[in-house]
Amino acid sequence: MEGVARPFWSEQAVRVADACVANVHDLVGVYLHGSAALGGFTRSSDLDILVVADGSVTGVAPVLLACATPSALELSIVSRAAAATPLAPYPFRLHIAGPARMSEDTGEGDPDLAAHYAVCRQSAIALFGPPPQDIFGAVSPHALVGYFVGELRWGLQYADQRYAVLNACRAVAFASGGRLLSKIDGADWWVSRFGPNPLVSQAKSAQLAGQPLGPADSAAAEFVARAIGLLEASARQIARYGARSV
Repeated sequence: MEGVARPFWSEQAVRVADACVANVHDLVGVYLHGSAALGGFTRSSDLDILVVADGSVTGVAPVLLACATPSALELSIVSRAAAATPLAPYPFRLHIAGPARMSEDTGEGDPDLAAHYAVCRQSAIALFGPPPQDIFGAVSPHALVGYFVGELRWGLQYADQRYAVLNACRAVAFASGGRLLSKIDGADWWVSRFGPNPLVSQAKSAQLAGQPLGPADSAAAEFVARAIGLLEASARQIARYGARSV
């Protein structure tokens, strides 16, 4: 629409998509996910992109790494078959993280792809290729809840407090309502469901400002432990009664 400002990540996203079209063989699609698709993208956010392709990825990494500015680029290339039927260990072909890191799958896969596939199926923006719902298969809710539990435990040990707290909020939101939210929307959901919480407010403000809080303190650890308890209860309920994939 004329007069509407484009998101500040849009130019970089287009550059990544153009680089994929020019350099990735048997390209199926290029999909923007993460906070750029869900909302809540800030200037400290990574630009999350999932590429689906069946051809050779030899020599592609340097071209894509050149697109890793101004936002850090988090990009994976997966096969069409892997995207259509998301199953552990979630194999990938190439992964780029940050401004200069890349890796190829050695057989261990990438568990983060469970969440990436689910977000893509729900909310991805197709930069190139068919609609995401035609490419990405459904992910088991039980698998997603299990992934979130592991991610929260990892976050307590290795991530910033804002990451741990906000991921806890949106993980419980998913377990409750089946929808994947941004970190910011997850914080708002938590407050609407459980009432105001200073930890959540602090983490949300830090996220919006792009300011780290440092390692999780004891209060944050207790908060995340509560969230993990809710997720584990949800997992038991899913195992008992079942739930549709998302």
